[in-house]
Amino acid sequence: MGLLRTEGFDRLLQTVASESAAHAAAGPAVRHLATIGERLAPEVALGALRPAERHLLDAVETARATVAPPAADPEHADGYRFGQLKAGKVCILRPGETGGPELRIVAGIDWPDGAPEGLDAECARLAASEAAEIESCRRWLGDEGEEHATKLVERLRFLFRHVGPIRLYIGDSCYTNLGRDGNLVGKSIGPESDRCRMKVLSETPLRQWSAEDACFVVCMSALISSGTPSRTEEFSGTQLIPSRLAAFLEGRILAYDGKVPDAAESASPIGRLFELSDLSRELRARKLESGAVVYRTVQSMTINKKEHFFANPVTGADVPEEFLDTLSGFVPSAPEAVRGGALDVDWQPLLDGDPRPSQPGFGSRFEEVLHELVGAAAAGTRSDVSMSRGPRDTLRLSTLLAEGSVEPGHWKTSEYYCCVVPAEGFRRRLTEAGAAAEVPQVVRAIAARMRWNGWHFMPHAAAVTDDESLAERDWFFAPSMPDMTEWTSHHHQGHVANGVRHAIRIPFGITLAGAHRPGVHDLRLMRSEGDVYTLSELRAAIAMGEILRGLYQERALRLEKRAETAVVDDFTNTWYQRRYGTEAPQGTQATTANENGV
Repeated sequence: MGLLRTEGFDRLLQTVASESAAHAAAGPAVRHLATIGERLAPEVALGALRPAERHLLDAVETARATVAPPAADPEHADGYRFGQLKAGKVCILRPGETGGPELRIVAGIDWPDGAPEGLDAECARLAASEAAEIESCRRWLGDEGEEHATKLVERLRFLFRHVGPIRLYIGDSCYTNLGRDGNLVGKSIGPESDRCRMKVLSETPLRQWSAEDACFVVCMSALISSGTPSRTEEFSGTQLIPSRLAAFLEGRILAYDGKVPDAAESASPIGRLFELSDLSRELRARKLESGAVVYRTVQSMTINKKEHFFANPVTGADVPEEFLDTLSGFVPSAPEAVRGGALDVDWQPLLDGDPRPSQPGFGSRFEEVLHELVGAAAAGTRSDVSMSRGPRDTLRLSTLLAEGSVEPGHWKTSEYYCCVVPAEGFRRRLTEAGAAAEVPQVVRAIAARMRWNGWHFMPHAAAVTDDESLAERDWFFAPSMPDMTEWTSHHHQGHVANGVRHAIRIPFGITLAGAHRPGVHDLRLMRSEGDVYTLSELRAAIAMGEILRGLYQERALRLEKRAETAVVDDFTNTWYQRRYGTEAPQGTQATTANENGV
């Protein structure tokens, strides 16, 4: 899949480093490096700086310092410099600081009138204050006792097995579940590995913990308690220390229409973090119960995710005309009501109608309708590819759930489908570039990944995570919040290969066997080039996702009530090859891959 493949993260960092070194002014050079060439929001990029580094950057910009060539021997250089870690984090060094073996020095810093008076003294003061702040977490844990520390660690050990990737910093220490250098449970490190920091802490007396480890356990525990387990991602790529966490929690309380309590009312600054966390969690639940629409923005360069709320509710007025035009062919009465703001569609006449498709290539009318609506979602948002996933046999899933069976937690990926629709313009672009054979490859790769997502979320959706038979099963908490991602084409292996630059995800659950099943379905959109998605396009996707959710829900209720078996047999590798492989010249069509699942 060469046409869509990006250069990857390491090559991108090298390019950005060269661009930064070519700057004349040091301030813009550091910011360009920190934001990875303006691909990362400044508040996230600069959130990775330690307090002394942030002060250094302010001084550099105030003094209009310039970029100088790096010293020939950077490990022993005695000047001011800036560089970059392989994870993309920028570092600003004072004389005598080396930054460690993984730091790549990009350039030096020249002061036109010499370094500002008192600069080193102020940086030293900030460093000492930061160290004391981190140490305060260890003292607080010591006061709380060994048993309390053990409970916090055990909770984190469980949660880290079931949440997404993170990389965050406490001073110069990094905590991550990414890559071979990770120290938290993840793809590269098992929960019982001696490289897993939480496993080591569970076996280490509290008095022997480092201040950074204590700070991580305390701050991460308070952070997660303030909302959902996905809170872990809101500090990814940044410093997680008490002062930054307190400011974050206060901001969340205000966003949830609450009042920040006076700090003087708390027994200690660290204890206050948990008080703020509890208040944040309560107010967040109340805010969502009021009907507020939450979403997240994802900075993929550091996998940082931020929670936001729309000022106005998403309604049918947000649905694009392209989607309504397609919808009108299936439910003629729907567009007028949707334009008036409604998101409820009467699917009954369609589902009561002829179950046979109206055009060749589909196994049923439902599969045809789903495919056409998913394709219309791409057209309405100028997306290259759109998709929606779910279980192939909804009635079987419902029956097993009603019986309290753990079987869905053991299903293979072949029990799921993903309806992937490449937009006409996207297909044309590949064909005109002589890469028509990549169309079925891309579609099948996306479908395979989405089937895996269905498998990954099912234990949580089926509420069977506590069963002993799933103790070693890899699963994630099912997503519940829409999100909008930018520059996701340089990290995830599949995203690098298929050029998934910007994306929207609208997860939604349905009621099965009398209970809500989160994340069973979703609507996703992606662009391989061009601009990031806008908030209006995210609103459109949420609205279209709600209409699709209604279709899925009405069909599920109908199948349950009538005990009708209606298996989705389309959207297999063979189906995609048959549908899109004809676009490739003879002899270049991709072979079908194994889809028996894991």
